[in-house]
Amino acid sequence: MYFPNHTAVPRKALTWQFSQSSGPGGQHTNKVATAVTLRIAIDELHINRETRERLLALVPEKNQATRTIILKASSQRSQWRNRIDAWNQLLDLLTTASQTRKVRHRTKPTLASKRRRKEKKQRHSAIKAQRGRPILD
Repeated sequence: MYFPNHTAVPRKALTWQFSQSSGPGGQHTNKVATAVTLRIAIDELHINRETRERLLALVPEKNQATRTIILKASSQRSQWRNRIDAWNQLLDLLTTASQTRKVRHRTKPTLASKRRRKEKKQRHSAIKAQRGRPILD
């Protein structure tokens, strides 16, 4: 299975677990295992080191020690839809982790912005100067 940026996810890296969903639903929720838990072994994924480190940073600290991602989906009434929901969560995580942040290059303020800043400071200074006691001649 392939994801964006040629990220391969082998089947042995995935572990699907199913359980009963919580919430309303009566007899249906009591007899059907629709909630899905997807566990992904980060070290089994075919991704480069930088992406793996960014992915690990997205995972809660308690899962960083075991180097696993645990995704839960139970919002839908059917197991199949919850599987798709968990799969989409994994897709979002891998997409986020595969994107590198752009380096911000510092720029100098423009001449116009310097002028506006100075005028604003002068206006503010004039207002503060008028707050004092009036000078009586």
